[in-house]
Amino acid sequence: MKITIHTDREFADAIKALLPPGAAWKWPEGGFGDDMLLGAAQEMVRIDEAAQVVLDNAVSKHAPKVDNWHIDEYRRVAKEAIAGVSETKPRRPAAIGGHIGDRLWSHEAPAQDFDVDLVKIDHLFGPARIGSKIGDAMWGTRSRYIIRVRYYSSVVNPAVLWKALSEFKQSHVFLWFEDITGAGGFYHASN
Repeated sequence: MKITIHTDREFADAIKALLPPGAAWKWPEGGFGDDMLLGAAQEMVRIDEAAQVVLDNAVSKHAPKVDNWHIDEYRRVAKEAIAGVSETKPRRPAAIGGHIGDRLWSHEAPAQDFDVDLVKIDHLFGPARIGSKIGDAMWGTRSRYIIRVRYYSSVVNPAVLWKALSEFKQSHVFLWFEDITGAGGFYHASN
């Protein structure tokens, strides 16, 4: 988008046109009054030229980086960010003493191996908005949608996920990170 750049003479004439009518304001070009108007107009020209740079920067900064922000795309970006990260296997089922956890596991469980998603991304949680009245007090131009990113910090570096997802996300989306390493209870490494 290009804006029209004006000259100092055009700005001076525009300022002169804003002055009240009368002989006191009829200044010849090159005279003291005209020089004052040209002095003010030079600052306007400087701002006018800088406005194009500011506009170009704003357009490029706020242009969509991608055209699809579907939840599957967020999941794809997260999985690509942690590609190559692997978890130590095999996992051990919970077994404290001889009988605790027996009902949770079959006899074949110690020999079985299974994959666990190292990162899980839940769909957008939006501000409460039902009908036309409910949630009005919570809704506004600053309302954000939330994407919950759950990860295992024992395996995944959250800084890598944060960098990848924050570069991809829309500006009205808030990333909520949750470490779910100890969600099933605390596991001490010495056990």
